[in-house]
Formats: sequence, C-alpha cells, structure tokens
Amino acid sequence: MTSAIATAFALAAVLATPVLAAEQPDLRAEILAADARLFGAINQRDIATLKQGFSPRLEFYHDRTGLTTYADNIRIFEAKFKEAGTLRREAMNETAEVFPAGDGLAMHIGSHRFCSADAPGAQEGCGVYRFSMVWQKEAGVWKLLRVLSYGH
Repeated sequence: MTSAIATAFALAAVLATPVLAAEQPDLRAEILAADARLFGAINQRDIATLKQGFSPRLEFYHDRTGLTTYADNIRIFEAKFKEAGTLRREAMNETAEVFPAGDGLAMHIGSHRFCSADAPGAQEGCGVYRFSMVWQKEAGVWKLLRVLSYGH
C-alpha cells in the first residue's frame, strides 16, 4: 500500500511539472519569414505591406513610450516615412526563440538592432533592443498581434 501511494505521488509530481514548449523548426521558419516581411516593409518605407503585417488588434508596449495600437503605429510610421532621416532594423536571428502559443499563435523572443540618422548620409546611431512578440495566423498569414519592446 505504501509503495502504491508513493508511486501515485511521484506520478502526480511528474504530471504537475511544467513542460516548456519546444521550438518547432517549421514554425520558426514561418515566424522569421513574417518578421522579415514586416521589418522589410519598415526598411523600405512600404506602408501598405506594413499594414498587412500588423493585426488590426495590435497592442504595442514600449518601455519608454507605453501602449500604442494599430492606428497609432500606422500614423507613427506614415509620419516617419515622410521624414528625410533614415530608419533601419536588422534582425538578429541568432537570438530568436519561437514557441507555439496555442492554435494559430506563436511567441517570438529575441533581440534586434535599430539604426537611424537624421538625414541620408548622416552618421547613424544604432542600438540593440529586446522584444517579445505574439504573432497570430489570420487567413493563413502571420500578423503581429502583441509586442513588448524593452531595453531602450
């Protein structure tokens, strides 16, 4: 009887232990491709592609500026794209981790480098920042749903 109770407790402990979701190579490739499309649009000042890469329910949390929505971000990028300065994002895929987060959802965590200058040809300033993003597959297309941007 005692060994049966001990076995039951051991089994309960194993079942209660959280299991980390393993990265899935196909999911990782899909998310990194969606990331490249989205940030390629930023680098190319392509507002139409950028709009397609954001979920209309986007919530973007920035450690310095707080919460912005889809409409806020479109307005911000439309204004930024009209400026003479430059903005460039470089992926750092070696830092990227991608995990499933339920049906049609994925978590994407890592670092990226942003560089900007006040005018074309001017000295660029660059910084490496951290992010945690949630992507949602909508009608077969991965769209950015939530962002935590920090370390600025």
